[in-house]
Amino acid sequence: MAPSPAKLYRMTTTWDLHRLLDAMAARGEAPALIAVHGGKTETWSHARLAEQARALAAALVGRGVAPGDPVAVVGPNGADWTIVRLALGAAGALGVPLDDLSSPLELATTLRDSGARWVFAGANHLDAARPLAEELGARLFALDADGDAPHWSTLLGAETPPLPPLAADSPAALIYTSGTTGDPKSFVLSHANIAANVTAIIAENIIGHDDRVLLPLPLHHAYPYVVGLLTPLASGACVVFPEAPTGPEIVAALKAARATTLIGVPRLYTALIAGIEARVAARGRLARTLFGALLSLSTWARQRLGWRLGRRLFASLHRQMAPDLVHVVSGGAKLEPPFVWRLEALGWQVMSGYGLAETASIFTGNRPGAWRVGSEGKALPGGEIRIGEPDQAGIGEIQLKGASVFAGYRNDPDANAAAFTPDGWFRTGDLGRLDADGFVEVTGRAKEMIVLGGGKNVYPEDVEKVYAASAAVQEIALLERAGALVALVLPDVTAIRDGGTDRVEDAVRVALGETAATLPSHQRLAGYMLVREPLPRTRLGKFRRFMLPDIYDGAETPRPAAPKELTDEDRALLAASPAKEIWAFLGERYAGKGLALDASPQLDLGIDSLEWLGLALELERRFGATLDDDALARAHTMRELLAEIVAAADTAAAPAIDLDPWFQPLGAGQIAVGAMLYGLNWGLMRLMFRVSADGREHLPAAAPYLLAANHASDIDAMVLAAALPYRRMRRIWWGLEITRIAASGLTHWLMRTCNVFPVNERTPAATLDAATRVLESDALAWFPESWRSPDGKLQRFLPGVGVVLARRPVPVVPAWIEGTFAAMPRGRHLPRPAKVTIRFGGAIAPEALDLSSPEATAMQLQAALAKLVP
Repeated sequence: MAPSPAKLYRMTTTWDLHRLLDAMAARGEAPALIAVHGGKTETWSHARLAEQARALAAALVGRGVAPGDPVAVVGPNGADWTIVRLALGAAGALGVPLDDLSSPLELATTLRDSGARWVFAGANHLDAARPLAEELGARLFALDADGDAPHWSTLLGAETPPLPPLAADSPAALIYTSGTTGDPKSFVLSHANIAANVTAIIAENIIGHDDRVLLPLPLHHAYPYVVGLLTPLASGACVVFPEAPTGPEIVAALKAARATTLIGVPRLYTALIAGIEARVAARGRLARTLFGALLSLSTWARQRLGWRLGRRLFASLHRQMAPDLVHVVSGGAKLEPPFVWRLEALGWQVMSGYGLAETASIFTGNRPGAWRVGSEGKALPGGEIRIGEPDQAGIGEIQLKGASVFAGYRNDPDANAAAFTPDGWFRTGDLGRLDADGFVEVTGRAKEMIVLGGGKNVYPEDVEKVYAASAAVQEIALLERAGALVALVLPDVTAIRDGGTDRVEDAVRVALGETAATLPSHQRLAGYMLVREPLPRTRLGKFRRFMLPDIYDGAETPRPAAPKELTDEDRALLAASPAKEIWAFLGERYAGKGLALDASPQLDLGIDSLEWLGLALELERRFGATLDDDALARAHTMRELLAEIVAAADTAAAPAIDLDPWFQPLGAGQIAVGAMLYGLNWGLMRLMFRVSADGREHLPAAAPYLLAANHASDIDAMVLAAALPYRRMRRIWWGLEITRIAASGLTHWLMRTCNVFPVNERTPAATLDAATRVLESDALAWFPESWRSPDGKLQRFLPGVGVVLARRPVPVVPAWIEGTFAAMPRGRHLPRPAKVTIRFGGAIAPEALDLSSPEATAMQLQAALAKLVP
């Protein structure tokens, strides 16, 4: 088949902005841009776009804009931005694209530095740009038709002076780096740099003239500008702008414009996958199971057989979400292999690449015929890659050479000396390896490497991915403080609640501890701080690491968050009784903690289930508000919690939980079964773990008393039971987290047989009532840490044990269990043989207990148990 005129033109002509506009004019009414707004589309043809850009370029030349003159553009993606930017290139001006999210200070800094004498600004920047334009002696024009400055179209006139020739080495764009390290630089890309990248991508024939390319990324970056805008236009394709770069708007644009290709960054695709999986999960367990099975089948077929089954297996998903989408293109950062395979399994063809703004965006690419998951592909035509000073694993600095590589940074000889090798190769600062087939794998960022006090090196991105795999962690960033590795962690509160707890800090601590056990010692955290807002990132999703130390230091000394302005509804709520009185009471109770309607009860005020128990009792006493144990779990903000309290005020008391069935006398059959289970457990524990006990003489001769033991494994209760004689076991009770077992009549019968009562962290009042009732006449085995230790070390004791002992002061015997963590740590489903020893400490008499507060009692018992640790 003969190539299309557009393809023939591209293959036989040297590319530049003039020739791009000529080719676009020749395409007539073929769509070039589609903007989606409110479900409707506005289309610009290739000819119309080229005509407007060429007319504006001529107008600028006629008004004295000379080749190389800096002209700034700041505003949202759209036809106006595109026309102005193409016109600047065709006029030979030095385009200065600036971030539409620039603050007034950032805008002032970059405009002054660029020396721009013309400024084209979106409506949201006109107020800030106007005094700057006056200061710089620059002319200001609006990108938006409704802006309060002359619109760019007012420059168009009848005169059409010839456009200047575009020398290959003449400047085309002044780029400001995104500032991940806190030291943004600026540099110039030439027309040849950009042309080399565009023509190299075109040569791969990835985008055709029938394609519609959805571009949600900001055009001031080199990657979306070159790969997402210029390359599709040069290919005769159509570029689609969504109404906003958010999930619903992107999906709406995919459907409305029938987009075939999506240009994105890894965070976009991970969010896309998360959204799909959340939709499936909302349909119930059956749908989730079926989806997982189909996804596994599709992944296996793609990996092992090369078959693409996703479009058929997930046909309904494609119809609902993106009926014509075939290709997803990823750049700006590394798209991890699990996400590549998931996208492929869902039915899309993934093309990822590597490059920097200094290389006019993409330098390597995974594309049809040269595709390898885990790598960033091979160098595009005209580019060369080498690895500088590789180590034994072949990892070293990635160094590049080619026509797309920039000439150097502006006014920064030190940066240029560091950026290039003596023989002229660009030093990217990224680490990676190159295989025998020419595929490059990026393994880290040398400039972001953390050097610890002991001399160990940590590449944060790699380690962050491991810690972030936990469901409790929404976001994590590593940094160094005082020579140690620490982290800032944004918890996933919803996932933690779905896991059956509202103890956010404990959930994160255990999750990080579990992960750390799988890592080398120098990659384990020496500390961490929780944050409640997403960590600062660039527009392409990379952490602004230079800002992390200040955030960490601020989190070490918590300061109340600045209260947000109250709405009229908020004022009305707080002005009426009983909300007014309840809010005043909460203000006294949580003074200095930043009480606000938008505050998080858990993260900002530290209200966990035990604190909630005391708070709920006080609210009932003062205001008659009888609240259930799940009220805290339902409330994401103090506004929601206040609404729960107000709704419950003056209501009748909730019925007490009926504990009587759990403490009925055992029948003869249950006693016999209990004795049999004791003997079976005694033999099994000794066979597998050689259980031995020291200090049994410290156990009181008669009940009631409390055994306070550490908790490192699911087998702790079984080995502790095997260390005690049967006559004692008959009088010892245990609590079991009811949410971890299947509820049935048989389960409850067996629990009673073994002196087990139900524990539910969401209902601490019932748990403490049951424990108190046990200590009226029997002994209680209690794990004050509540959760199994993630690393085998002793954790903090929760104050629940203090509440129980305040109600029933009895002797307490600390018991240290050694060896169960090695036998069956968290995450392991089957135990392995290991030696287990139990050490009983001296009993603490009731009169010796510090009952001044539940927390004080817990600390006293933790200190007593710590003395038994070898």
